[in-house]
Amino acid sequence: MRLKFFDYVAFAIAIVVVGVFVVLAYGSTEAGSRIRIQAADRDYMYELSTNREISIPGPLGDTEIEIRDGEVRVVYSPCRDDICVAAGWVSQSGQWIACLPNRVFVRVEHAEESDVDAQTF
Repeated sequence: MRLKFFDYVAFAIAIVVVGVFVVLAYGSTEAGSRIRIQAADRDYMYELSTNREISIPGPLGDTEIEIRDGEVRVVYSPCRDDICVAAGWVSQSGQWIACLPNRVFVRVEHAEESDVDAQTF
């Protein structure tokens, strides 16, 4: 069976569409300016421009978070697998680290981001 002209057109359109979605999904290079830490008891906000170490209480114990040179990472968590520690440094707006067993969620945000999200509705 031979491919026809519109087969090539459809194939080209599919490649362009997939390329656009990849760029939109993974192409964010906007550096964040603050982090929001959501824990079991409350929310915390910190600027990425200030180096610090933070201890966030959770049901399993304290999760240690470090902000250094405009990036954030989880240094220690009392959870069993330490997947959040293995995530390493994040700094781009929209990136996040989650420690689900200890109920700690760290998200990098840009200062102009709205506090309204899908959960609000």
